[in-house]
Amino acid sequence: MSKRVVCKFGGSSVADTEQFKKIKNIINSDSKRKIIVVSAPGKRNSKETKLTDLFYSTYDLATKGVDISGPWSLICERYLEITKELGLKTEINGDLLKLEKQLRETPDEVTSDYLVSRGEFLCARIMAEYLEAEFVDSYPLIKFDSRYRVLDQSYQDIRESLSDDSKIYVVPGFYGSDTKGNLKTFTRGGSDITGAILAKACDAEVYENWTDVSGLLMADPRIVDNARPMAYVSYREIRELSYSGASVLHDEAIAPCRDKDIKINIRNTNFPEDSGTMIGPEPEGAKQVITGIAGRTAFSMIHIEKSMMNKERGFGRKVLGILENHNLSYEHSPTGIDSMSIVLDSKSFADVEDDVLEDIRLEMNPDSIKVIDNLALIATVGHGMAHKVGVAAKLFGALAEEKINVRVIDQGSSELNIIIGIDENDYEKSIKAIYKAFVD
Repeated sequence: MSKRVVCKFGGSSVADTEQFKKIKNIINSDSKRKIIVVSAPGKRNSKETKLTDLFYSTYDLATKGVDISGPWSLICERYLEITKELGLKTEINGDLLKLEKQLRETPDEVTSDYLVSRGEFLCARIMAEYLEAEFVDSYPLIKFDSRYRVLDQSYQDIRESLSDDSKIYVVPGFYGSDTKGNLKTFTRGGSDITGAILAKACDAEVYENWTDVSGLLMADPRIVDNARPMAYVSYREIRELSYSGASVLHDEAIAPCRDKDIKINIRNTNFPEDSGTMIGPEPEGAKQVITGIAGRTAFSMIHIEKSMMNKERGFGRKVLGILENHNLSYEHSPTGIDSMSIVLDSKSFADVEDDVLEDIRLEMNPDSIKVIDNLALIATVGHGMAHKVGVAAKLFGALAEEKINVRVIDQGSSELNIIIGIDENDYEKSIKAIYKAFVD
């Protein structure tokens, strides 16, 4: 079997007939683009309601025995408009009428997951006819367990179902089958995950993720004007950036490709000539010091001090055990000889703060304990930082010039990233300062 390219087109890429035409040109421009995954059509303007939300509204009304005509008419209008303008003869109207009958007569037999999945299902049906391709349904082809891990047998089934190199296949994203045979939608990541699963199953040459941006940016464009795009980012870097707050692919949409070192190319449907961002294995030599900057706000830090803490065995374990007992996870835990700090999400911590502090006082008997609120965490990420002298000095020098006080510093031995904690009021100013120092 020759290497093929898997292409996933998001909601903005299939929003109307003009976008469908762009997709056809993209597919026709490369004969390797054989496996196509589509989302439900996205919003055409800011005033429009998302189709997925309309499906949810329809389900809510149907299960309550209320007339569904309002949202349902908007759903039908979108799909029928696309098919009419493309001049298709698809039986999509029959699918809609059948579904409407089920919702009106036997709503209890229609699950929420099933109804919402029709957004992708119907779009894929239309796309398959428009591209003169073969439609292959995700259900029951993609099977996963309760933790959304795809079954090994399912990968084999996918390979067999999409085995003809001469064909173009169109597959709806966002859903599959659980082990009991029920149609289930993915909890997050949607069609991105479907594309990655198909890429792994078919050992794709590359997984192209087509959206409305020309790749990923080195910093939040709402903070840094004209932030540069990332030409290449490793799987590890993208995980660090995603965890730290960057709007990138969810890890579950990367993991299947990472398993087989299949590169992921983020591309722009509206500007297909742009090369976009390539996500792949760790590069042998990073050309630039940092790859990206990302951050999040709304953190709190518990600071504990106790004389001779370093001699008290199990101190850290006991403190973290108290957090676990209150169902809290922590972000970082910088320590000193006689001090320990724990950074955690403010919202989760606020509900149990008094109980946590009381438990620490009773069990650990600290000399002092205090809570620092309104913290922001910023991660500066890049393989190019490893073994390079002066990176930290440059970063902290840039912050010092802006008179920004750093409350937390964390860097692992891999030297992949430097994480700092600062006051929320300095969040945007800090990102701008770091970007200016390393990029501008």
